[in-house]
Amino acid sequence: MRIVLGLVIFISIFGCKSDTENQVLELSKKSQEFASNEKFEEAINALNQIEKIEPNYKYLHSRKAGLFLYADKLIEAKAEINKELKNDSLNAEFWMLKGVITRKLNEIEYSNLCLKKSLKFNKLSNNYSFKTENDLDQMKFILLHIVNDAESKTKKEQLKSKWRLDYKLSDFFRDIESETPEKALEMLY
Repeated sequence: MRIVLGLVIFISIFGCKSDTENQVLELSKKSQEFASNEKFEEAINALNQIEKIEPNYKYLHSRKAGLFLYADKLIEAKAEINKELKNDSLNAEFWMLKGVITRKLNEIEYSNLCLKKSLKFNKLSNNYSFKTENDLDQMKFILLHIVNDAESKTKKEQLKSKWRLDYKLSDFFRDIESETPEKALEMLY
């Protein structure tokens, strides 16, 4: 009897997932599976189903933007990331994705602006999901290499001096600098 009572209390405190939550979770898993198998259309369709069930599902539009990018549907990718930025205009990762998309659309100046915003908002929020500061600095270096204006060159030199003693990162910096901005962009996505 105590076990049953304990189970009832546990369920009432932590609750059961509703059918809607279960549907969304299942569709999200399907979308991830499709994406990992490079079935981007199917992954997008799963996210579209989520949007019908839960229109405010977190990061829905950025996930769709990334999938459209991989599917080489750049106009759709830009539209989706714009929806995400409308909800969260200070998110550095969203601005980075928009920079990648607009670069592929050959909107170079606007892409540079987006990538610079990504770096700016990163300083304010540190919302990148990198494991270490080294990973973050490598990403920053790639973004600066893509933008490649006078301000970016100065910041790249600052990053290189910061990590001069780290042999691996020195090689990384040399490798990036030998690449075209287009190749560097591929390293981000």
